[in-house]
Amino acid sequence: MARGPAGTVRDMQWTPPSRARAAWPLVGAGPAGAALAAVFGTCVACVGGPGRASEDAIAATSPASVSPGPDPVVDARGYDLPPTTRGRTTSFPPEAPVSVATDTRFARLSHSQYEHTVRDLLGIRESLDLTFAPDALNGFGFDTSNALRVDPRLGPQYRGMAETLAERAVSDGAIFARIVPCDPKAPGCREQFLRSLGERAFRGPFSAEDLTSFRDLFEAAATLSPSGDAFRDGVRLTLEAMLQAPEFLYRTESSVRIDADGNMRLDDFEVASRLSYFLYDSMPDDDLFALARAGQLHTPDQVEAAARHMLQKPRVLEKLVAFHDQVWQFGRYARISPDSATYPNVPKNFVHRVRQATTLFVRDILQSGGGLAELLTAPYAYADAGLRPLYGAPSPAASATETAGGFARLGFEHGERKGLLMQVGYLASNAYSIRTDPIHRGLFVIRNLLCRDIPDPPPGATSTPPPPTDQPIVTTRDEVSLVTGQSFCPACHSEINPPGFAFEGFDAIGQQRTTENGAAVDTAATMVLDGQRVSFDGAAELVERLAHSKEAHRCYSRRWLEFAYGRPLAESDRATWDAIAADSLPIADIIVAIVRSSEFLSPAPSVPVTQRARGRGEETATPRALAQGRLQ
Repeated sequence: MARGPAGTVRDMQWTPPSRARAAWPLVGAGPAGAALAAVFGTCVACVGGPGRASEDAIAATSPASVSPGPDPVVDARGYDLPPTTRGRTTSFPPEAPVSVATDTRFARLSHSQYEHTVRDLLGIRESLDLTFAPDALNGFGFDTSNALRVDPRLGPQYRGMAETLAERAVSDGAIFARIVPCDPKAPGCREQFLRSLGERAFRGPFSAEDLTSFRDLFEAAATLSPSGDAFRDGVRLTLEAMLQAPEFLYRTESSVRIDADGNMRLDDFEVASRLSYFLYDSMPDDDLFALARAGQLHTPDQVEAAARHMLQKPRVLEKLVAFHDQVWQFGRYARISPDSATYPNVPKNFVHRVRQATTLFVRDILQSGGGLAELLTAPYAYADAGLRPLYGAPSPAASATETAGGFARLGFEHGERKGLLMQVGYLASNAYSIRTDPIHRGLFVIRNLLCRDIPDPPPGATSTPPPPTDQPIVTTRDEVSLVTGQSFCPACHSEINPPGFAFEGFDAIGQQRTTENGAAVDTAATMVLDGQRVSFDGAAELVERLAHSKEAHRCYSRRWLEFAYGRPLAESDRATWDAIAADSLPIADIIVAIVRSSEFLSPAPSVPVTQRARGRGEETATPRALAQGRLQ
């Protein structure tokens, strides 16, 4: 990054991570702040990260910023639908990949990644209870987004957390012993501390230039913030600085090697970091660091071996559960609010119970080596004493198979329920307080399981009243069919409604039913799947068809790629996507295919190599130069 007079930003070119510290925005005031400024600089324009849009602009167009108007009136003028040829075996197309992959070499850690990294770096077991400003994902479905930014709120919060953690580190004997691997009085301990902590905090080699910069900062601490223990003062200020460095807060990739296809071949430490944040949601562990130092993360076979070793570790399970939590929107469970008068049998803490039950179910499938088919068709659920009656099962005495929260597997031997979509959590989260919601139940299938590009409704559509009719409206299906049969509605609802109607055999809290308001519920419907019109009668038949659908497996594979890459699927990903989606793979094999892919190991260059090469005369103020100039 070139700088003009008095340290102002002259232009905003990307520079290698070791140089980028010269333009870091998080430093504060006071003597310690001045010392950190010597290492990082004070580039206010860097707030937001490279090339990110302003959140203020986004907020200005958000629903919360629009003044409320009169009651909405349905108006479909200007309302465009995705192109489709309507017919017996046609449907809305799948979401199209973007034309260009939005890769970056400077991806900010998510809040989850930040917390896990800090805890692993310092050896902290308990939660940090972070209160950072929430991330704006800007439409991307995963918190692994590579487009996260540091805004004016988050910068000071990072600084405050760094100060708190640094003070804790020198006050807590266990943390101090973890980050200082030597006797503070021994010759060379300072250098050993700096190299050890620097490599782990920055997830890569600690250069001679880095060592010089932080050695100067370490020495200055005894003067800037003396406590009577010069070594601990140095540790505190060094850690405070490292926790605000771009190499810590961002997943930096500065490799300059080019492969045969003109892409950037990541070095072993960068591959270790990609693997660890994909599967651990945290920094590399000792095993990955050892492989990186030995140059054993260079070939696809080496990367596959490392990934399969990681998949054997319990900590990976949480990241795999997090993927399903986000891709299938388990956060919607927070909206569950059944009417207590209509459903007096709903247990207390219903939302917490169904969320825990869903998590246990997903964990069970993952631990058993299952995949999408098992998630959709496994003949069991998890339930505690409060949930079992909703499944029509009595509450048994406690058994050895129960989890710590009193949950146990509840089997459905006669096929009355199969998989996640026929469990209480999913059904209640896609329902109103009294009545079912076949539209959102069906929309979940279309969008989340089949990845079809179906638009949101036009303004006012949700307040559309039923048209006059001589036919009795008895069931929810009757009403939904009548309302969505008007005007332009069938264009979308002819696809949305059928899978939703399949779940009408379950009420608003997920209990089985055969009648509604005295009339038999109708769960039969047809839909287009894999280019063919198929029929089904009830949710059990529908989920079986989905479990064997190439379209569903292709959607599932697409979401895994987006989760791993931290960006929308691009045209350049098609080869990997096609290979993964060709068969119904276990999740472990999907992950292995992703980490072997060229997009994972050799992403396309985001800027010319000459702008990123270290030591080629870029116009930038280095940390060493700043430290020497400002600490004198």
